[in-house]
Amino acid sequence: MLSKKTFLLPFAFCLFAIPDTFAQDQKMADSFKIIYQQDTAEGISKLKLLVNLSFNEVRDYNEALRYTEELISLSQQAGNDKYLSSGYFLKGTKQRLLGNLDDALSSFFKSEEIANLLHLPVSVGNAYEEVGNIYSVAKNHQTAMLYYNKAIIAMRQSKDSNSLASALSNAGDEFVKSKKFDSALLYFNEAKIIFDKIDYPTGKGYSLGNLGVVYANIGKDDLAEKNINEAINILEKAEDYYPICDYLLPMADVYSNKGDNKTALNYALRSLDIAKQYGLIEQIANANLKLSELYESSGDMGLSLKYYKDHIIYRDSINNNKTDLRMADLRYNFDMSQKQIELNTVNEKRLRQRVFLIASLMVLVVILALLIILFRNNRQKQKAYTLLSKEKAVTEDQRNQTNQALEKLQQAQAHLIQTEKMASLGELTAGIAHEIQNPLNFVNNFSEVNTELMEELQEELRNGNVNAALSISDGIRQNEQKINHHGKRADAIVKGMMQHSQTGSGQKDATNVNALAGEYLKLSYHGLRAKDKSFNATMETDFDETLPKINIIPQDVGRLLLNLYNNAFYAVTEKAKKETNTLYKPTVWVSTRKKDNTAEIIVRDNGTGIPQEIRDKIFNPFFTTKPTGLGTGLGLSLSYDIIKSHGGTISVDSKEGEFTEFTIQLPYL
Repeated sequence: MLSKKTFLLPFAFCLFAIPDTFAQDQKMADSFKIIYQQDTAEGISKLKLLVNLSFNEVRDYNEALRYTEELISLSQQAGNDKYLSSGYFLKGTKQRLLGNLDDALSSFFKSEEIANLLHLPVSVGNAYEEVGNIYSVAKNHQTAMLYYNKAIIAMRQSKDSNSLASALSNAGDEFVKSKKFDSALLYFNEAKIIFDKIDYPTGKGYSLGNLGVVYANIGKDDLAEKNINEAINILEKAEDYYPICDYLLPMADVYSNKGDNKTALNYALRSLDIAKQYGLIEQIANANLKLSELYESSGDMGLSLKYYKDHIIYRDSINNNKTDLRMADLRYNFDMSQKQIELNTVNEKRLRQRVFLIASLMVLVVILALLIILFRNNRQKQKAYTLLSKEKAVTEDQRNQTNQALEKLQQAQAHLIQTEKMASLGELTAGIAHEIQNPLNFVNNFSEVNTELMEELQEELRNGNVNAALSISDGIRQNEQKINHHGKRADAIVKGMMQHSQTGSGQKDATNVNALAGEYLKLSYHGLRAKDKSFNATMETDFDETLPKINIIPQDVGRLLLNLYNNAFYAVTEKAKKETNTLYKPTVWVSTRKKDNTAEIIVRDNGTGIPQEIRDKIFNPFFTTKPTGLGTGLGLSLSYDIIKSHGGTISVDSKEGEFTEFTIQLPYL
């Protein structure tokens, strides 16, 4: 997989500065360098020359960076914003390749800001694409895909094929990092078709290499080797060694899979040499890690440790760059906020001036009208005052009555909510008691057996049978070990369940959703079994083991799940009472899965279902379909509030008499 994004500068970005036949080529850079050293170019010609030099120089990025600085300086002096935007863009690309992510991000935002003012959509798209590249290097893949999508939309609208192919390649690499290889192949193949059509060999080399990386990841080693070798041949001719470092590492994996560790080491060493030669920090880190893995597999732990230490050094350097990246992002947001504040201040000042003028005129009109009315209706004012006093007294009395009624209503609501909480606590307690009953039974049984054995031991000792007494003592010791084992088991059960049932501080914690859902399912089932021995139902679970931990308040989400489980068990029990079909099997299903950027929890039962006419009311406070005394109508209402406080959603699907299914979605972040 590529460790950084490939850099493909499209034709359209610099179309105003260079001819249509422009392509990234070190040989062209050498030719332009001769012209530059002769110092014969002036004005626009000098700016064009600097664009070509900075873009085509792929051997020495520091030298290319010096050309961009001169391009920016001359563009500012000439007041040429088009070349200024291009200069910042080129500066950002070289800074990124050298690992200066903070400075690169700042340069791309400056380029995008100028291009927006000039209404250059392709240039804006290119800037978005490079911002996505930086977020990708910083492992912020969600933000990276956001900017790549912006870039792809801009390129499709502008019909700039080369720029579109570049954006597609970078977005495809993000899919590789997310292990969405089918999507990655679609994007890379579309990019390759475009590069073939416009006859852009370097772009074709990137596409072949990207396809080879995907094939290496999905186990198609022959296709991976074929595509990567073609890519390396093309890019070596263009002297573009930056991507070659990335493509050599999958080749090492291909030969390692074949069992040819020597050839695999050669590919990894070559990647490291090229990366060191051109100062590519992330590529150096990746190559060191690959060499460490290869030497470990070959049994050479000394060299494996050496390369792994080098990997850590360069990886930490990259991490420092990520911190700089966040600082740059904050600075950019602050600058933009300051500009917006200044603009808002000017607009507000103008608005206040208009409002003051209009208000002044209106006040004058009102004052004149009031003077006339007061002069003519002085007596009516006295009568109106008397009437107003009486109405005020009536209003005060009504307000007091309303406040008293409101206090009573609030007390009733608080009482009902407390009742609901106590009911939940009772169910949790019953579930825990039922769960630990089994190990406690073992403890009691072995204790009784030991009592009998102690009596036998004393009898044998009195009779002088030492061997028999020793045999009995061994039995007592084994029973004591079993008592200790089951005692610890009961203690573990209590601690594990109580950590979710106890009142929390409201602090969000990284929580295993599968474990939480499973524990509260058992608590609900055992709680109902403790209250009704005839209660019985089948529980089936299907948990996605790849689901990551998410930040939630586990106690609150646990109470939500407990409400849903209790309702599900109640529904299947009610249906079982009415069902004449002996084949009916009361069942509650619980499953989890990843969907986009959320964790889904699905609770389904084959119970009585929810009638269509009341489905929209089930989340309303105090609405319940249970008989009086069996429910407060607050369970689903509180569940709805808990989900909203976590930024998630809860939905219901049901068919009366057949099933009910609740779907909870909780965001990862």
